Amino acid sequence: MNMKSADVLGEELSHLEYLTSLLNERLALIRQETERCQVEEQRLNADTFAAKKDTRKLAEFFRARGLFVVNLQKGARTIDQYALAKQLWRARAVCLPFIKALSKNKEPSFVHDKQALSPTETTDIKNLCDTLKKHGYLDYEVKPDGYVIKPSLKGTQKYFLSGAWAEEVTLYLIDKALKKFAQAHSLGHRLFWDVRLKRIDSDKDNSHDMQLDLVAEVEDRFYIFETKSGFVLSIDKWVDRTRLFDDGRNRFITCTADDKLNPLIFKPFRLFALQTLEEQFSGMLQEDFLSPADTATGSPKS
Repeated sequence: MNMKSADVLGEELSHLEYLTSLLNERLALIRQETERCQVEEQRLNADTFAAKKDTRKLAEFFRARGLFVVNLQKGARTIDQYALAKQLWRARAVCLPFIKALSKNKEPSFVHDKQALSPTETTDIKNLCDTLKKHGYLDYEVKPDGYVIKPSLKGTQKYFLSGAWAEEVTLYLIDKALKKFAQAHSLGHRLFWDVRLKRIDSDKDNSHDMQLDLVAEVEDRFYIFETKSGFVLSIDKWVDRTRLFDDGRNRFITCTADDKLNPLIFKPFRLFALQTLEEQFSGMLQEDFLSPADTATGSPKS
């Protein structure tokens, strides 16, 4: 019987130990991948929005981009804030400076001058103060030189006045423009807002990875809107989301309350001003759904 030498056996043992370490590493990777796939499958199975008729196309749109819907708003709006946003916007020349002063105020009270206001502007401010008082934002008194404002802002109210009002204005303007265009051209459409998304392969414990202000579903196209009330446009996020959502059929649009920005500077990224949002969005819908020949007849593209 031939006996292997200790050196040969030692060499074989080292080889087997190396193979065992490779197998263990591979097994660990397969287990991790299996666990990840199980988590992704559980997330997708728990995606109730993919199972509902009115949100199925939306869910499929995001799934194709590695995301699933965690939560969203549709149908009934936050009536008080929506109505207040419309009131602000309709008299924005005088109301927006007022709410800016209100949201930044740190004193128990302040005087909002009315000497330079026209009769119409005076009425607009008075009506706004009445609305804000009704909903607990402030109390006020009318004095000969102006309005004595006594703020009582809570967290959500301050957040709304500091910029969230612009998201409600975007919703109001897009809803208005979309209904008009869709009804004229017999197009199916839905609006979703405060859409919260999570990456299917996310390893984070947070509730969501991304929040979208507004998504308009028009036939088989999606228009995603991000609203900025101030001067910071978050260019890095803008670029990232444009690459993710903007393609030959779908659009990602940043809306700004600053009408001094020239949208041509930001091409190919899409910038809409709230002041011209209805006109810009209607033009985009016409470009997407009506061919030049159909523009005169009003017939949608086939």
